[in-house]
Amino acid sequence: MATHSPSIVMPSLIFVGMCSFCVEMSYGPDLRQVTDCRITCPEVSKRSPFCFHSCAYSDRSITKIEGHLHLGNSGFETQSLRPMELLVELFLDGSLVQKEFLDLLMGKVEESSGSLHVCCRDLQVDKLHNYKCSLKFLDLKCVDQFSVGKGSLSYINNILSQMAHLQSLSLFKVPFRSQRGKVFKNFLSHLQQMENLNELNLASFNLKNRLDKVLRFIQPGLDFLCLPFCNLLSRDYQFLSQSPQAIHLKLLNLSNNTMYWNDFGPICTLLVNLSGTLQILELNNCHITDSAISVLIPALIRCTHLPVLGFASNPITMLILVNIMNNLTPLMELKYVIYPIPVHCFGEWHFQCSLDRRKLAIVQLQLKTMLELAQRNDMTWITYTE
Repeated sequence: MATHSPSIVMPSLIFVGMCSFCVEMSYGPDLRQVTDCRITCPEVSKRSPFCFHSCAYSDRSITKIEGHLHLGNSGFETQSLRPMELLVELFLDGSLVQKEFLDLLMGKVEESSGSLHVCCRDLQVDKLHNYKCSLKFLDLKCVDQFSVGKGSLSYINNILSQMAHLQSLSLFKVPFRSQRGKVFKNFLSHLQQMENLNELNLASFNLKNRLDKVLRFIQPGLDFLCLPFCNLLSRDYQFLSQSPQAIHLKLLNLSNNTMYWNDFGPICTLLVNLSGTLQILELNNCHITDSAISVLIPALIRCTHLPVLGFASNPITMLILVNIMNNLTPLMELKYVIYPIPVHCFGEWHFQCSLDRRKLAIVQLQLKTMLELAQRNDMTWITYTE
């Protein structure tokens, strides 16, 4: 009788992006090697080309299994289940389609008897309390980007304790009782453990006079920092202007934080310090007046590598808006500006129902003419009308 040596069954990997298609779970080839794979999301591949490589942190990752196979530490019989890794991006928003997909995914994980490893790189959850059980089937070590809209900071802490390799963290409308409480201190300790964190978005996160307590626990050198609706005050802007965590930001969003006259000195210092790296600046709805804009202009024109500037919904006059355009059109890398509607276009600031659209049309025509005269047809100026 002939003898058969055990055949090694190599792992498979499939990538699933946040695209509109149905996926039938099956054991197939390693799709990292298929350049024209139908299920590959082109937008994701452009934004995150690393997504097509196996995860590095999970004990059940394909990288670990391949290493064992190559070392001869594991032999699989032909009839054994083939190890497979599924790279996914999940947006859990409560929709019917999302629920059906999640149920399918959880069912396949249970059926695989441990041979299927789901590697979720980008995890976005709306209303976290609805998914406490669902998240248990994921290996949270794999997550690179984590976003939560509405959730308990205490439960978020439990999840963050398993996400030491996070690169991006976004929390929206996450309440907590006190910045001196145990829950908030635990949150800071988790931030301190994140050595790879380069994007931080804390929206509607009450940081009034406490921004320093958060940033001090983060490794120096963030790329993206978004702090809209955070009730920032002068002390916060002063710390930010000197913070090592903000020495080479590419994106800075301070929108929807009221700025007073004595706040603009630190903000100007910050912009000058970031002039060599800043690519997106958002200062929308900060109650910036004509006099404050005049102070900011010298710092803004130092940001010669800035492609996108947003300062919509601020109460400025047409005279200052024209002055801003005259100063910004020489910045050849600046391509997109989201500007505020001048106050004279409103019957009462800032009620959209009182907007005089005829006056706004005249403003838009004047700005278009100025761009043409400055030979900046490559520059786009837009505003919010709703």
